[in-house]
Amino acid sequence: MAAIKTLTAALAASLTFGAAAFAQEFTARLSLDVQEGNPKYVAAENFANAVSEATDGAVKFQLFANGLLGGEVESAEGMRLGSVQAGIITSSVFATWIPEVQVLDLPFLFRDDAHAEAANAVLTERLAEKFEEQGFHLLGFSINGARQPMSTFPIDAPGDVAGKKIRVIQSPIHIALWEAVGARPVPIPASEVYNAMQTGVVDMFDNTATNYLTFRFYEVAPHYTDLRHVYAMGSWVVAKSWWDSLPGEYQQAITKAATDAQAQVAPMSAEVDAASLAEAEAKGATLHEVSDKQPWIELMEPVWAQFTPQIPSADETIAAINAIE
Repeated sequence: MAAIKTLTAALAASLTFGAAAFAQEFTARLSLDVQEGNPKYVAAENFANAVSEATDGAVKFQLFANGLLGGEVESAEGMRLGSVQAGIITSSVFATWIPEVQVLDLPFLFRDDAHAEAANAVLTERLAEKFEEQGFHLLGFSINGARQPMSTFPIDAPGDVAGKKIRVIQSPIHIALWEAVGARPVPIPASEVYNAMQTGVVDMFDNTATNYLTFRFYEVAPHYTDLRHVYAMGSWVVAKSWWDSLPGEYQQAITKAATDAQAQVAPMSAEVDAASLAEAEAKGATLHEVSDKQPWIELMEPVWAQFTPQIPSADETIAAINAIE
């Protein structure tokens, strides 16, 4: 009898240890470039909680805010190397591996916020396989924010930016779209934007509404213009190697939780953006609404003809996006 009790105890201990190891195996580090409280962080936190609940704690996502695991490029590379398991990373970062995502940087691709949000399912379906081929599993997209001109002078018509120096991200499409309206693009790292404006190296730049307040850009760019010429899309991805190690039921739980969380980002961002702009205005910023976007659209249209032939499957992806009601 004693031998049986000993054997039973040993077996129970073994099962307990095995269960603990099983749960530990499915802990993922999720990289974010934003601070806690940002809508993207809150959505990621809701996602992590939903996954933990759906899997009885067997799958855990540990959130690392403020780029603690590295910048977006480093985080994406970390997923391919196995040091990072997940992240919500701006789609343009993946262009080196997945050139198809460059279509998302085309000017005025989306009609408005609702159109950009509704494109999630279409984009995920079209691009998932391309992400898989490069070591990533794509869970979907959410809107990081619409890019808006921020400047030392008022902007309404394209002629207002002619000859002006604008800081741009280091992207051929972004350079070309501003050249198309007569501006003079200057690629500058994000960390140097405030100083470049303060010292007059550039006259304007584009960024998101929340960042206008968070980084006190209103101090050096007192004019904010609602143009929404490009939407920055966040790609929700996990390392394929980690994803492939999960049981199917856990994959299903993660997919559902991600889809639910992605739908939360746009309404939260709209609320935060409105509050951020109101506070920036109270601090002295002047907010402008473009009276007619059509001249901007027409002048930037050649950018499409220049770049779509270089982007794999661009015509098909654009057609699928345009077909969204």
